[in-house]
Amino acid sequence: MALIRKRLLAGGALVAVLASGLASAVPGQPGDSPLAKNADAIQQMDLDVTELPPQVASPGPGDTDWPFYNRTIDGKRFSNLAMIDESNVGQLEEVCRVRVSGPGPFSAGTILVNGMIYVTAAQATIAIEPTNCDVVWKAIYPFDEAEVYNANRGAAHWQGKLYRGTGDGRLVAYDAMTGHELWRVKGADPKRGEYMNAAPLVWDGKVYIGIAAGDLGIRGRLMAFDAKTGEKLWTFNLIPGPGEFGNDTWRGDSWKHGGGGTWSTYTLDPATGELFVPVANPAPAFDPDVRKGDNLFTNSAVVIDARTGKYLWHYQSLPNDSHDYGVSPPGILIEVGGRKLLAQASKDGHVYMVDRKSHRLVWKQPVTTIDNFDAVPTFEGVRVCPGAKGGVEYSSPGYDPKAGLLVVGSVDWCYYLTKTEYGPYVPGQPYVGGRMERGDSEATGWIMALDAKTGKPRWKYRTPAPVIGAITPTGGGVTFAGDTSGLFYALRTSDGSVLRKIDTGGAIAGGIITYRIRGRQYVAVSSGNISRSSWTGATGIPTMIIYSVPESATAAAAPASAVADVAHGQSIYRVSCAVCHGAQGQGGAGPPLAGLAARYSQDEAVAFIKQPGPRMPKLFPGTLQEKDVIDVAAYVRSLPGK
Repeated sequence: MALIRKRLLAGGALVAVLASGLASAVPGQPGDSPLAKNADAIQQMDLDVTELPPQVASPGPGDTDWPFYNRTIDGKRFSNLAMIDESNVGQLEEVCRVRVSGPGPFSAGTILVNGMIYVTAAQATIAIEPTNCDVVWKAIYPFDEAEVYNANRGAAHWQGKLYRGTGDGRLVAYDAMTGHELWRVKGADPKRGEYMNAAPLVWDGKVYIGIAAGDLGIRGRLMAFDAKTGEKLWTFNLIPGPGEFGNDTWRGDSWKHGGGGTWSTYTLDPATGELFVPVANPAPAFDPDVRKGDNLFTNSAVVIDARTGKYLWHYQSLPNDSHDYGVSPPGILIEVGGRKLLAQASKDGHVYMVDRKSHRLVWKQPVTTIDNFDAVPTFEGVRVCPGAKGGVEYSSPGYDPKAGLLVVGSVDWCYYLTKTEYGPYVPGQPYVGGRMERGDSEATGWIMALDAKTGKPRWKYRTPAPVIGAITPTGGGVTFAGDTSGLFYALRTSDGSVLRKIDTGGAIAGGIITYRIRGRQYVAVSSGNISRSSWTGATGIPTMIIYSVPESATAAAAPASAVADVAHGQSIYRVSCAVCHGAQGQGGAGPPLAGLAARYSQDEAVAFIKQPGPRMPKLFPGTLQEKDVIDVAAYVRSLPGK
């Protein structure tokens, strides 16, 4: 670490100047940091730091950052990048790989901020160069108490700090440039079986993280901590106690050990301050009789005021669950036809689309095999599909706003659930009320695209192993996914055709991200191990693998800039575009376009004009033809400005 710190300090003056001069141009949500990266990275990387105009891309990070678990704080996972597209993704090849940690579960979401990839394992937190896999720093967390669970879902970044939870219930803050530990605070009690493996979310100077271990009879809660000091600001009980809304949905004192943990991360609407929290199953998982009632807020998306921690509203997908069908992945905030919606997937094998104004269900769609959904476990046993390790697990679907598709990965695996005799609650011990056994079906998976407006499947692709890793759609018409056999897929978003398939050598159970550096698009994949007690799959060493296509492939696939007629593009712009964007691209009814070349490649500009956002008229292929689009894109990119 000493050599790394020396390298960083050598560039301190340059960092200070850039941070001061560019702070106002850095993209992100409220509370994001000024530009801060080491001198070598600044000299080596051509990073975009300004936001795209609001009609050109959704508010959020530029193409060089993936600052949240799901890229944007609203959870969409969509990237506008189009340098890797349907025409060249078949040439996708490995650029580099790096071992992240020892042979433990590797299921973390990956983030990329200010030219650095950050990823976590059970104890390790690692910073990696995103073009060559060099490890910049690696911090190993020494447990304060006995570890309860050895998996971690990822880290969060804010103002030069990196935050993560631990298997012994701590929230730890590191210096994002050096890996030096800044502070740690205790948020959970491992002696009671509590731990914090979710990826935190940071917004408005607060770090949000909850506790897990519902199967050990914990009482779930979500907490907000001061991002600077680690001071706990508020706690929201995911299992309400006496005097709290929802306590009457629990029989007697069953709420005291009611479960309801959180497993992954959270979603937030910065316009309203609504924090969307996915809540897992109740406890005991397989004996609903001892906790008769709806058992709020288990199996729910509960919405909290992010500033105060006060309850706002909730949607419960399955009251009084008896199958361990908790809501594990974070929700996705989308807008369809002017209607603000929450897309929430669940381990029960369904996706629920909920109106965020009325809080009512818009549609519900199964995405895996469903059988005996309402059956209650008996002493003789009952076969249910999906099983307790099925449905949609902790990683997230992806939403392609241009195609209007929600792309979902799922597990297709049936289980036998049997009710058993069990004793009273014992802190730190399983509290499930039964047992689960793998059924007679093979564990497979699905990648499925749903029409966001209707919920109807557009296409589906069956995988040979469970899909529990994240789904990443892109502006190039390609969606990236992976399964636990280690297969990494590039699919055509429009119809699900497999365009490229690569065996990574380890189960894909975490994040897949894409980003652009120095004019080249990369895809980073988490490949490695998974919990042997939970899912079948490849046994690999936790590894980060980075892919790209040869630079010649992107040039061959997109010769548009070489053949564009800028003068012709200007004439089209004056007729079709200037009325909204201004004669010189200065903006008006539409956003300013001056300086677009610094943020959008020719390919990306062409792709957007062909498939624009909801507030821009679609002129192709009616008013504009292929050559017109190429030319007007080149003209717009030629406009000077920042």
